[in-house]
Parts: sequence; structure tokens; C-alpha cells
Amino acid sequence: MVVFVELDDESEPPEDIRLRPHWDRNGHNTGKPLGQFGVGNLSINEGSSAANDDVELEAITATQEHQRILVAEALGCYPVVISIASHIDLNTLDALAQSCRQVRASLIQYRKQLLSSTLHCENEDVEPDPENTLRSRARAATWYFVKTGREGGNGKIGDCARDLVGGCRRCNRVVCRNCTIKPPSSGLLKHRHRRLCAACSKAPLSSLASSSSTNGPNRASESTSPINTNMLKLALCNCATEGVWLCQPCGRSLRSADSEYEGVWRWRTRYLPSLGGLGVGIGEGDRGVECSRGKECIAAREVEQETDCDAEDAREIESRAASPSSSPSSPPSSNGSSINVNGHIGPGYARHEIEGIGGVLKKKLVTMVKVGACVPEWGDEKQQGRFLIREAEGRARSWCGWCWRAVPGAKDVLE
Repeated sequence: MVVFVELDDESEPPEDIRLRPHWDRNGHNTGKPLGQFGVGNLSINEGSSAANDDVELEAITATQEHQRILVAEALGCYPVVISIASHIDLNTLDALAQSCRQVRASLIQYRKQLLSSTLHCENEDVEPDPENTLRSRARAATWYFVKTGREGGNGKIGDCARDLVGGCRRCNRVVCRNCTIKPPSSGLLKHRHRRLCAACSKAPLSSLASSSSTNGPNRASESTSPINTNMLKLALCNCATEGVWLCQPCGRSLRSADSEYEGVWRWRTRYLPSLGGLGVGIGEGDRGVECSRGKECIAAREVEQETDCDAEDAREIESRAASPSSSPSSPPSSNGSSINVNGHIGPGYARHEIEGIGGVLKKKLVTMVKVGACVPEWGDEKQQGRFLIREAEGRARSWCGWCWRAVPGAKDVLE
């Protein structure tokens, strides 16, 4: 059965410029139906406009063809194509070869060299342990597993792959799909949000993106060069759209970090005045939750930190003994303390002796560390007994606790 449908004439010209000459020749621009005039009734102006459109179409087609030829010629140059191949994996190289026949012809002549020049996993030269391969696949491939003790691990659970290789979103180490963690489910994405302080929330998004991509302290205030929109999108968190790509050392403690951060907020929302929270300064001064960016926070400040010196002294003495330049007559240490005859570090400017329980003398190390500013706490969250509502709903800018990148909010518009 065949159904014939008579469609009405279109009132708007087509978006494709290649169809506009046909649209003009059929008399659509005059607002009159085609039956009111024939081909012989076309005026000189109508013929000239159609000819101009044909010339414009030919110019655009020639420009596109010229650009395509230039790209194909550039890919035919061996240094250029080898440099490009060193930054992509086999899947990207295959997609590039299938984009155009000219590009494929330029790449096929260097096939062997390109296959060996693509990205390699950093763990490719590491030999996997056959005894722990199955156990590592079951444990290290899931983000719920947390290493206990001081066991070291490089994430090698089997032979490395070449088809899907990329940089870790947190530490930028190049790893393959076999050396990454198993991506968490979509229902767990809400646990990755961390709250930012007022200064980091109001700062330009490009400043947070530049500091997270370079992994340097206070790069947001030092960097003055503008960042491209495409580069800005790559520097932001894309765990919800493109998936989680983290190496196993970085993704091994995601669950414990999320539970610890949420536990802090759960305690603070339940610490009501009726339970003794009135007048203790919770959330005031430096007693609030620190900004998730840590020492890279825009409003970061230096505070004193006290550390027990017993373990710190032992590590410092061992490192000094292992150093070839160490000698018994070495000068006092850099923190202002001196070393006595027994090899113990005595009190000094940064090391203070205190009397502990039972009259035991202990030493504490006072150092200046940089911490982030306190984040705001909202009253509606305390009343509802919930936390991080604005960040989870996407209304406020947040910080991803998985990839350590900024998560745009509703007011952050990316063109």
C-alpha cells in the first residue's frame, strides 16, 4: 500500500547554503507561488542572485576542500604524524584514519611506525605477580577495596592494553584500561562533591581549572593568561559525563575518603545547641570545615601544627644516617634544634619539651602549614539534617573528591 501526502510549501529557506540556489530559482523569495510565473518570467536580478549564490557555494566548497587537503598533507609528513601519534591511543588513531580517504592514505604508509609510537601504559615494563593476579583483579579493580598496612602497589594486575590508554584524571599518569579502577555506579556520583569556601566559589572558573590542571600551589593567582573554552572543559570534572578514569593507587581509597568527609558533615549537622553545642564556637573562626582545595585555596592561611616528635625524630635520624654527606660533626638542623651525643634531637626553636602524664618529658614539633579557609554552613541543612544539598543538585559550585577538579554550578556558564 502506498500513501501519497501533499505537503505545504516551506515558508523559511533551508539552513544548508547549498540548497538556497534551488530555493531562489523556484521563486520562494518573492512570496508568490511558482505557478504565477514561469522560467521565462524570471528577472535579471533573480538570475544574478542565483548566480551569486552559486559562486558563494563554490567558494565555500573550495575552501573546505583546500583545508582538507592541507590537513592530509600535514599528516603525510613523518615528524608531524609521529608527534601526533605519541599523544593518542590506538582507538583514536583508528578513528583518525577513518575520517577521510586522504588522511587514511597519508597514515597507511607509516603504519608500523605509528602502531609502535602510540601511548604506552607506564606499567607496561612491570612484571605482574602471577600469585596475586586474580586477587588483585578482584580487589584493586573495585573502588570499594582499601589497601591496609604499608603494602605498596603500582596497579599492575595483568598485561597492559594498547587500545584504550589515557592519563589519570588526578595524577596525570598514563595508564591503560587494565590498570584503572572499576568505574563506580552512577548512583555514587553524589558522594564525590566537596564544598568550597566563599573565595573559591566566587573566583573565575578558569582560575580553578588552571590550578587543578597544573597541580601547582596558588597557580590561580599567578596565572594571568586566558584559557580557551575547550581547554576549560577538559580541565573541569567530567566524571558524570565521560566516566571515571583513575589509576588504582589514586582510586584505591575513594570510599574511605567519601565516608570520612560525609562523617564530618553528619556530625556537624547533628551537633545541636541542646546537645551542648551552644557557645563552643563550632563553625566560627578556624573551627569550621576547611575548603576542599586545601593549600591551593585562594583564601588559604598559615596555622601552627603540633606533631609528636618521637616518630619524626627517628625518621630524620635514619635519613641523615643514610645520607653519604652526614657526619657526627654536622651543624644543627634547619629547624633550629641541635643533635646531642646520643643522636637525639634536642629542643630548639621549633621543638618544645613538655611534661606529659606521669612526669614524662615529651617533645612536640611546631610547624607552620597552609590550610584552606572555612566553608559556609547553611541553616536549612542543619534543620533538615542533611548536608551538601546545593552541591549535589548542581546549584552551587563544588570540588570533586575523586579527580580533584572543579564541578561547575548553575551560574557557571560555559560557552
